[in-house]
Amino acid sequence: MPVVPSQRLLQRRTVRVLVVAQLLGALGLAAGGTAGALLAEDLTGTAASAGLPLAVLVLGSGVGAVAVTRIMDRSGRRVGLTGAHLGGALGAGLAVAAAALGSWPLLLAGCALLGGGNAAVMLARYAAADLASRRGRSISTVVAAASVGAVIGPNLLGPAGIPARTLGLPEPTGLFLLAMPAFLAAALVLAAFLRPDPLQVARAAAPAGGAATEGEQLVAADGKANLAAVLGDRQIRLAVLVLALTNLAMVGVMAVAPVHLHAHGAGMGMVGLMISAHIAAMYLPSPLTGWLADAIGGRLVAGAGALLLLAAGTLAAIAGSGREGMLAALLLLGIGWNAGLIGGSALLRDAPVPPSLRTRAEGIGELGMGVAAAAGGGGAGLLLATGGFALVGSVVAAPCLLVLAVAGTSRAPGGVRRNGAAPTLRTTGTTRSRSSAPESAARTPTS
Repeated sequence: MPVVPSQRLLQRRTVRVLVVAQLLGALGLAAGGTAGALLAEDLTGTAASAGLPLAVLVLGSGVGAVAVTRIMDRSGRRVGLTGAHLGGALGAGLAVAAAALGSWPLLLAGCALLGGGNAAVMLARYAAADLASRRGRSISTVVAAASVGAVIGPNLLGPAGIPARTLGLPEPTGLFLLAMPAFLAAALVLAAFLRPDPLQVARAAAPAGGAATEGEQLVAADGKANLAAVLGDRQIRLAVLVLALTNLAMVGVMAVAPVHLHAHGAGMGMVGLMISAHIAAMYLPSPLTGWLADAIGGRLVAGAGALLLLAAGTLAAIAGSGREGMLAALLLLGIGWNAGLIGGSALLRDAPVPPSLRTRAEGIGELGMGVAAAAGGGGAGLLLATGGFALVGSVVAAPCLLVLAVAGTSRAPGGVRRNGAAPTLRTTGTTRSRSSAPESAARTPTS
């Protein structure tokens, strides 16, 4: 078995590989987030269907994340993330076929598989934290890396429409044509360079024996106990709630914003520009929110995110067709989502659960995000068709009050790291301190 490089050098290399994959994968995500709504309206002829492609995408992302984390648990991050990106490429191909055939069900099937690419981009933040001593900052680095592709993508809505029209396809199909090579390239980068696998190295470097192993044996004895063991931790329950409601609020507005803007006279270029500004606000604050998560804790960062999302929903409700008000609402929406994502992810990643259950916890968090966002995206089209964008903003703002209430009344759980302190690993009968990122070298297969 080859010797793994020092922990710090391996962490730097891992983050660099993940950053490159994020740049490519996030470029492909613009298809589902922006073009999906416009293509749905084109195929069905009604705005009520506009939110469904994104709703199906995020639901597919959540369900896919559970499958991907199970693969990661057995085979490591590299295999799981690579497979998820390949699923995204296949989904983009199905969406192109749906546009060519005029098939609405096939578009939804493609968006469901496109969720695999979304799952890969989202789960990469946990891969960055496997070997990190400052997990909030590592998570934020990978989230911020996705901003480049995610911001550029919607701005290509107009230019990418040119080859789509040449092929006789609806203009929004161009972003799906772009998504296929983007996801394939991300899969190639991960398959070739994410070696040795960070999750396997982290597990090999974890202390053997003692309370941690005892805890793992207790939950491993019965597979059905895994879910109860994960959700039995109060910090994980809070993290899942934060992640789910944060995504519900963001997707509820984002799913129908392109259709609302287009209906009020905005051209494809303007729609792409405003959605790009929103996506930039989703990712660019990551260095600040990651630093805050390490400094003051994920719970406070998540609470700040809920406040921003509440303000965004309120502003969206009163903005009407004014582009200035819409832009301000979309910017607040993006920043609030970022704070909720980073805060919730830090809470989940620092939860004191045995290493064997950590990927299960990540999968539950992503599933919660997917189910909540599917509800928000699916309902947003109906709300837009019946009550306009004001009704959408009012409804999606309400769940943020629950996040504020829970985050404000919950005391900081024991074991949450502050400024790099090691978390405490709790098991049924014993408590011990475990370093979150041991600096010693370890040996493990490169898988």
